Amino acid sequence: MKWSTKGINLLQSIGWQVVIPAPHDDGISKLDPETEYTVEIKRKSRKRSLNANSYCWLLCQKIALELSKNDYTSKEDVYRKAILESQQGEPVGIPTHLVDSIVRKWRHNGLGWLAIVDDYERLEGVKRVYLYSGSSTYNVAEMSRLIECLIDECRQLGIPLDPSDYIKSLIADWGEQLEQTQA
Repeated sequence: MKWSTKGINLLQSIGWQVVIPAPHDDGISKLDPETEYTVEIKRKSRKRSLNANSYCWLLCQKIALELSKNDYTSKEDVYRKAILESQQGEPVGIPTHLVDSIVRKWRHNGLGWLAIVDDYERLEGVKRVYLYSGSSTYNVAEMSRLIECLIDECRQLGIPLDPSDYIKSLIADWGEQLEQTQA
């Protein structure tokens, strides 16, 4: 059972009690007070719009076509480079003998799931690996930064862009989707 809600209250007595507004649902009325449950409370994140995702790939394609005038570059290569340039990788210490396996499994998540191995070994038998998540997990701010990175690349290459009004409408779209998910 999972739902989004506002108006969570904390009551302090002997310990803390959490009061969570719940939807009218038969499943809730069937909760057994003697059964142990796992409850997770986390802040709702803003998700990117599909329009933003489409625009991201359109920019990657335009950049790839321009770069391919000299030497072939794929839109996937452009996308991966933009992820590296626009996001901060999560540094993780991994035992040296597990690095190849973990990197392979991480990259299996998708095109933008990158793992960069730092060759310097700070601790004996441990390598630092920077893990980058793909844009499918991005919130509005992260997706916006990715698109800004691609727009900057287009400008540097002299690639004509859609009017800034269109780009602003994508950002407005994100705001509207955010309001709808919070309502």
